[in-house]
Parts: sequence; structure tokens; C-alpha cells
Amino acid sequence: MPRHERPFEGAAAVANGPLDPGAVTTRIPTPPAPTPPPSRWGRRFVGLVLAALVVAVGAVLATGPLSSPTPSPSSAIVASASPSASPPPSPTLTVPPSPSAIPSPSPSLPPPVGGYLATRDDLVARAVLAVAGKAPYRAAVADLKAWARQAVMRRPDPATRLRIKGTEGPFVDDTATAYGLALTYVITGDKKYGEAAARFIMAWVDTTTSTRNTCRNDGSCQTSLIIGRTAPGFVFAADLLRDSGLLDSAAEGRFRTWLRKVILPTASELPNNWGDAGTFMRVAVTDYLGDKAGFAAALEKWRSLMDLVAADGHIPLEVARGSAGMGYTQEALDYKVAVAVIAARRGVDLWSYVGKDGGSLKRAVDYLARYMRNKSGWPWTNHVRRRPPSDMWELAYARWHDSDYRRLVNERRPYGALGHSAVRWTTVTNGVPIGA
Repeated sequence: MPRHERPFEGAAAVANGPLDPGAVTTRIPTPPAPTPPPSRWGRRFVGLVLAALVVAVGAVLATGPLSSPTPSPSSAIVASASPSASPPPSPTLTVPPSPSAIPSPSPSLPPPVGGYLATRDDLVARAVLAVAGKAPYRAAVADLKAWARQAVMRRPDPATRLRIKGTEGPFVDDTATAYGLALTYVITGDKKYGEAAARFIMAWVDTTTSTRNTCRNDGSCQTSLIIGRTAPGFVFAADLLRDSGLLDSAAEGRFRTWLRKVILPTASELPNNWGDAGTFMRVAVTDYLGDKAGFAAALEKWRSLMDLVAADGHIPLEVARGSAGMGYTQEALDYKVAVAVIAARRGVDLWSYVGKDGGSLKRAVDYLARYMRNKSGWPWTNHVRRRPPSDMWELAYARWHDSDYRRLVNERRPYGALGHSAVRWTTVTNGVPIGA
């Protein structure tokens, strides 16, 4: 497959605009689940799946098929999916409540703790629900595994001096590949996917020593924009591989040094979607490095960008982009919403933040949703382009369960490899049943 394949394309027609994911990913038959490695995560996955199958068979015999219209899995499946240090005393174990500031995305899933968009325990729980045939997990996991069968055979293509002239290229592809393969490793327990993910990460770490065309406050530094969008994919992947033995201490040490010296200094701080992407990267990287001051500063930057959102929810610097204004608004929200998800997992509530001009994240998402449903009323130009929904809508729906988002979520579900940032596969990581 060519290096710049369709699943990782950026928008060619609008520079720095969001992806037009009109291409359809090829659905190839999902292979039989391979034998998991003799690791802690492999044993946990097999145990959970076997438990889920036993419970599912019992449920069929007792109450009918699992495809009944019940919107969420049974409490018995929840019990088998919820991670625990010791076996649960009975299949009626309930999931403990989430902290009040961070509502659980669904009563059938563990409350969010740690991780970035998802933890390994979240993903194992979703894999169990997929085995039980539950939507949207079954389709999302099948899509991920189909993609991974091809991705695992690819080779990384790192550059010594990284310069990105457009919106795509090897760095965009390889960060996404590392993340997708790490997700597949946790979902399947198959070590080959984790080994491949580690290989993609370390190829760049051990090759790329500097960047070109990067700067914090100049809109001509394209490399900064693309690194901001995509570098968190390496962080997400490394987090999922943590404690697996696939990234040993020496490799992880080199990765941390590389993030600190090569990647972090490139983050854009512009007041538009470039700054949103840079903030997204800073949040992920500083958190991974354990840099508390850097993490706090990145969150403060997020708030300062939210201060620029109008009281009705429109983002002035994005809607001013003519026919591309709606697309740029969605682009900015991709990173704003992703940061709110990560911050919530660290006990910081950005969801309810109200900016100096009266704007909030919910109002901004609502504003965009209104015109995504019917662009004819867009007040900023008579000829606005409406891009397909981005992966952000899964995150927004999982948070607010707003009925106005349902059509947008369903338009592209399952959200998978298509994209041009690290915000991908959000149906696997964050999707919840429609109506839940």
C-alpha cells in the first residue's frame, strides 16, 4: 500500500482544514482471534472474554438473544468487563460511581480513570462487549482489527530532520499507525500488534534528531501545526504499551528525552486552531513526562483560547475563514474537546469552563452542530463548505448525550483510521450506544 494512503489523508483543497473523510475504508474479513501472548494483559483479555461468553450464553438461555432492544449490556456482562484486582464475588457486581465532575460515558463501562482517550481496562471492557455483539463496539472493533491486519505489515518511514510541507506524510501516517496498532494489541491481546506499535515509535525516536519550519507564533510554520495534531498519537500508543515489556526502560527513556527535546518545543501557540493543536500536543506530552508545571500551563493556554469563543458559541478566528469557516471550527473543536477528555481523566473539569466572552465548550459544539445539520443558515458566508463529521462527535456525544449530535455521530460510525490527527478510533475508545 502506498505510503500516503487514503486513511491518513488530509484536506487537499483547504490548507490546514479538517479531513474530508469521503473515502470508504475497505472492510476485510476479521481474522480469527490469535493466541494471546503469555502476558498479564493477554491473560486478562482471555479471562474476560471467556467470562463474557459464559454469561452471554446464560443470558440467551434465560432471557432470549443478546440482540434484544435493551440499550445497554446486562449487569452480568458489566461485571465481567469491569477490571478488578480479585475475582468479583458474583455476576451482579455493579460499577462504582464516577466522580461527580466526570460522568461515566455509559453505565456499562468502567468510569474514566487515567489514560488519555481511553485506558487499557476501558478497551478490554469494550472488547468484551464487542464479543457479546453490543453496538457500537462490535462494528468498531471489527473495523479496527480489519485495518490492523494490513497496518501491521507496514514499515515506519522516519526522517532525520523532520519537515512537513502539507497536511500529510510519513509522520502523520506513522503516529496514527502506532496508535492504532497499540489499540489493537490491547483489544486482541496479540503481541505482534504491540511489537509493531513499539517499532513505529522507536523508529522515529532513534532517527529524528531535529525539526525544520517550526515556531510557536508564526502561521507559516507548517511543521508545528502537523506535529501538534499528530504527535499525541505516539504518546497514546506508548501509554497503552506501558508495563507490557514491549517498550523497555531504556527505550522509554529515549522516548521521553525525544519528546522533551525534539517534539515539545515545536508546539504552536497561535490564537486559532493551530494553537488548539499545539495545546493538545502540550497537554499529552507534558502529562506523559510528568511535567506538572508544563501540564498546568497547557491547560491555562486552553482556557485562554476558550476566552476567545463568543457567548453564542462561534469562534471568531475560525468563522472568518470564508467558505472553510465551518471546517476550521470543527478542526479547532477536535482539539478543544480532546483536551477536555484528557483533563477530566486527571480530575480537571474543563467541560464547564466559561470564557471571558461568555463562550463554553458546550455552546461551541452546539453552535457547530446546528449548522452541520443545516448549513443553509450559516451567517458568515453564503457558500460555506460542510465537511463530514470528525471523530470529535463521538467524544461530545459520550459526554453530553445530546440528541442533536446523534445524526452526526451516525453519519460516519464507526470512526476509525480516517483522519489527520491523533483523534481517531473514537468509537472504539469513547463511543456509547445511541440513546444511552
